[in-house]
Order: sequence, then structure tokens, then C-alpha cells
Amino acid sequence: MKNPIYDIKNLSYQKKSNTLLNIKNFEIHRGACYMISGNMCSGKTLFLNLLTKKINKYKGTIFYDNKNLLSINKRKYDTDVSIVEQTYKKPYFKSVKNYISNEIYKKHNDSTFDKKFNNIVTSMDIKYLLDEKIRNLSPSQFRWIDLAAKIGSYPKLLIIDEIELHLSKKNIDSLSKILYRKCNYDGVTLIATTQNSDFFNNLISVNVTLNQGRITKLRSFSNKGKKK
Repeated sequence: MKNPIYDIKNLSYQKKSNTLLNIKNFEIHRGACYMISGNMCSGKTLFLNLLTKKINKYKGTIFYDNKNLLSINKRKYDTDVSIVEQTYKKPYFKSVKNYISNEIYKKHNDSTFDKKFNNIVTSMDIKYLLDEKIRNLSPSQFRWIDLAAKIGSYPKLLIIDEIELHLSKKNIDSLSKILYRKCNYDGVTLIATTQNSDFFNNLISVNVTLNQGRITKLRSFSNKGKKK
């Protein structure tokens, strides 16, 4: 088996003597979709914050690509990772086109830019929004554009907090198909959180259930029979 992209050992996070996260041994492998499920305050967003270096004080070790995550320069790490957060602050002056272009340029400022930009605009059906100012978008529209920008940047690792946030069932179905192709054909590793894992049965490779900061259930899914 290939080395995992993440290897987590004896991970523990405490706040005011309360243990909010406690994961003994867990691996995340490349090119798969890991869905982190659980109720409110189960530790899902906290787990992502540790993986994305937003929190750097914890017990235990997180290895990323065989290196201690704490030793990796954040700027270098950010070239591999794109993050769709649950909370956000809209850029005031940027247009949709600028916003998506900037995300792609961060990782692919080369001859592939036009192809990547046009592909994500077509697959997420957002051409009609390109000239709009980000500040004028509704929460649902901005969520869709933020997803497009981060997916379109072709990261090695895509992290999405509360993946269903502000999305209709039609949007969720469309997003699942796009992300399925990203994982299974482009080799992107997807880690997402949700309170509604049943919405993503056709996408999930591994469903991880968190409860009070602990993994209480781990279920793997076969790709056979999934929609492509």
C-alpha cells in the first residue's frame, strides 16, 4: 500500500482541561473522498483546523506526506491545499472572474490556466456570474463560486467544511459528480465535513463518524455502482 497523505498518531487537543479531540491512529490516503460526519460540536471543524495548520498547538503528531506537519512551511503547504471554509469574509472589490482567476493563479500560473479556468466555468455553469461583484452575491451564490474557485485550482488536497452549506439538492448532486471525477480521475484527495452524509453516498470513499472528538465509526465504500 502506498504511503498515506496524512498519518495521524495519538492526536489530542484540549481547551481549559476539556479534551475536544482524541484520535489515536488514523490514515488518509490519496485520491479518495473522506467524509467526516457528526452532529454539531462533534469536533469536525476542529479536526480540519488542525489539518490546515490554523491550530498548531496540540499533542501527538500529524504527518503530511511523511513529514511532521508542524515542520512544513505554511506557504509551501498552501500550494498543495485548497480550503473551502464554513465561515468567510467576501472580498469587496473583486469580480467573480477575478476571484476564480486568482485562486487558479496561486497554484497554476502557467500555460494550463485558460483550460483550467474554462473547464470549471463550464462544469459548474457559472459563466453568467463572471462579471458580478463578489460583494453582491447571495450566500448560496458565493458558496458555489468559492467551491468553483477552490476546485478549479486543481489542488492536491481539497478540504471543504460543511460541504452541503447553502446548497440545494440539485447543487449537491452536481457537486458530487464533479468531485467524484476530481478524486477518481484527477487524483485529488478530498476531506469534507457534513451533518448529512446520506446526501453524498455516490461520492464517499470513507465515512468517518466523530462523536465528542473521537472516531466512533469508520466505513469504507466501494466505487462499484457509483454514478460517474
